[in-house]
Order: sequence, then C-alpha cells, then structure tokens
Amino acid sequence: MAKSKTSVRGKSEKQLHDAAWIARQVDAFAQEIVSHGMVDQALIVGIRRRGAELARRVCKQVSAASKTKVTYGALNITLYRDDMSLRGPALESKQGTELDGPIDNRVVYLIDDVLFTGRTIRAALDQIMDFGRPGAVRLFEIIDRGGRELPIQADRVAERLTVPVGDRIEVRLKEVDGEEGVFLVVGGMR
Repeated sequence: MAKSKTSVRGKSEKQLHDAAWIARQVDAFAQEIVSHGMVDQALIVGIRRRGAELARRVCKQVSAASKTKVTYGALNITLYRDDMSLRGPALESKQGTELDGPIDNRVVYLIDDVLFTGRTIRAALDQIMDFGRPGAVRLFEIIDRGGRELPIQADRVAERLTVPVGDRIEVRLKEVDGEEGVFLVVGGMR
C-alpha cells in the first residue's frame, strides 16, 4: 500500500494507510466504546481539526450501534497551548469549542489523530477540566509516533510507529484535507 512521492519543497512522503484502514480504526474505536457499556454517560470529544472529525465519525457509529444518542464535542485548544509563541498563528482554528452536553461525571472519550509530545493532550485535558469534572477521560489515538515530552499515554491506539524527530506523521481526512490516509512526511517538521 505504500505510495511515495517527492513534493516541490524536496520533502518526500509515503502513504502508510488508506481511507479503508482509517474507517476500520474508527469502527474499532466505536466497538470498544460500546463494549464499555453506559453509552448514555459517554461524551465523545475530538481535538480540532482532525480529531474532531474522527470523533464525529466515532460518535455516529456508537449512536447507531447502541441505538442511543451519544453526546459529541469538539475542542479548540489554541488558548491552552504552552507553545503558541513557537508555533505561531498557523495553529489557530476558526472553529471554537462545542460541547453538546455537560462534562460532570461523564466518561469523556478524547479522540485525536497523532500522539507525539503529549502537549496537545495536556492542553485538551486542561480545557476539559475548565468545563467540569468528568468521571473519567479515555484517550483514543489513530497513531502514536513516540517522542513523548510529557507522561501521557493513550488508552487505545490504532498503531504505534517509531518516527525520527525531523519527520512528521499526517492523518489526512477528506473533510479537512480533501484526501484520506495516513502519511509519513520525511523532513516534514515545521
């Protein structure tokens, strides 16, 4: 399945997984959430942008499988980042935070695309706690690329990869990127 190409900037990329693989992971996430039971107490939350789209897909599948309306949310963690001075305005999302229900005593399933340093998840946890006190938070990630700077681990990971620091993993989704797949971008760190 690996397709490689070289971009205009001299960076090369390799497709690691396609849309069907992502769909299988979303389905596996949904099945696991349903198997935990008490779906009516679940709050499925994604981190903008790609995590929010993945969470929306998972929420739709959990609702269909359990025949229960499951609460959805999306976090814009921009103001909670500790590295904004390093990243600049490119990180900002025009969409804000939306939570379709309260957080207190709920099981929050936090969904994101790529786990790297742990700083994004720390920012998301800070924001969740500002909205209330969940009964538990479970972290689901499509890719764990290693390289943690904070002691954060996912409860569920679709795939663990070892990626050199100068390279980047991108989970691309049609709603955000116009294409779907998991890509390794060599020399792609911004």
